[in-house]
Amino acid sequence: MEKLEREPTCAELAQELGIEPSELAAYQTQAQPHQLVSLDEIAEKAQGDDNLSLAERLSDPGAVAPDAAMLLAENRHLIRRGLNLLPKTEAMILEIHYFQNIPFRDVAILLAVTPSRVSQLHHQALGHLKQIWCRIQALP
Repeated sequence: MEKLEREPTCAELAQELGIEPSELAAYQTQAQPHQLVSLDEIAEKAQGDDNLSLAERLSDPGAVAPDAAMLLAENRHLIRRGLNLLPKTEAMILEIHYFQNIPFRDVAILLAVTPSRVSQLHHQALGHLKQIWCRIQALP
């Protein structure tokens, strides 16, 4: 400003700084003040949620959905129904591994087979369960 005795143009300013005008524009955009909002400020809403702060209005992405427990229970029920339709050994492997959280190597000891065999039976059981699941889902 002092050198030119006026406000420099964007091109002049970029040239003096040794950068491209587009780069200067990006810096200027970043330097613009942003609006600060208090999360504690009470905000009014037309739908009856008056006197709630912004923090109280924001959703919590880590919160459990209200219907999550019901859906989990329903899915567990459907899976147990499917387990009842599997061959006994396959059902036992899925039950022990998924519902009792026992690793395959321990399941192998319980069933007196190799861990490799447990893995094979597990894969087979999941395939059968998937077929059963599709049939259950198709029922009215």
